[in-house]
Order: sequence, then C-alpha cells, then structure tokens
Amino acid sequence: MKGLRIFILISVLFILQGDASMAREIVNEGDEVPIDLGDATEIGRTVEAGEQTFYFHGEHKGKFVGSDGKEVDSSNYEIRNGTLIIKKFSKADVGGYSKNEEMILTEEEDGSYSGVPGLTLFISIKN
Repeated sequence: MKGLRIFILISVLFILQGDASMAREIVNEGDEVPIDLGDATEIGRTVEAGEQTFYFHGEHKGKFVGSDGKEVDSSNYEIRNGTLIIKKFSKADVGGYSKNEEMILTEEEDGSYSGVPGLTLFISIKN
C-alpha cells in the first residue's frame, strides 16, 4: 500500500510539472500575435513546414531559419521590444513555440543526456 501511495504521489508531481511547462493559446486567423517567452535570443518553433528558429541577434536577426539552414520568408514577422510579433497569424504559424536555449536536461543511466524544452506555447486557430 505504501508503494502505491508513493507511485501516485510521483505520478501527480510528474503530471503537474508537465502541465506547468506547456501553455495553449487559440487565436483568430489574421490576428497580430505577440510571442513573449522572456529574455530569449532564439525562439524555436515546430510547424507544418518543419522545425524553424527565429533569431533576435546576429546574421539572421528578425528571420526564421529552417532546419536545413535556409532562411524562411519572414516578411510576416518582426521584433518589437524584444518580443516576436506575428503580424497576421495564418495556418502556416500553427504549432509549438519555445526558447531554444531553455532546455531541461536529464542525465540518463548510461551517461547520455536527454532534453526537453522549458515553456512551450502551442498556438492554434479558432474554428
């Protein structure tokens, strides 16, 4: 019985921690949508087109870059006061957004590491 209580307690803590790292937002298509994930230097997103990274500094400042290293058309995005602004949210923007530099790392038993993003914001369009 004591083992079952410990298992339930650990499960509840895991679920609460997992929910704390995710947020959901539902927006209207065409809305201006600010994405403020704190003091980010990069924001990664996973959308239908694949994984992309938005840069606040450096060579690709103000642009999304795909996982293939090529810049994505970023005319619909801007940086305003340290916040990523999607000028007109579209189906191409639906997905998960997180700070690339904020990974929660765990050392596995075999000495390897696994990581998951910290806060992830999932944005979808109202039906």
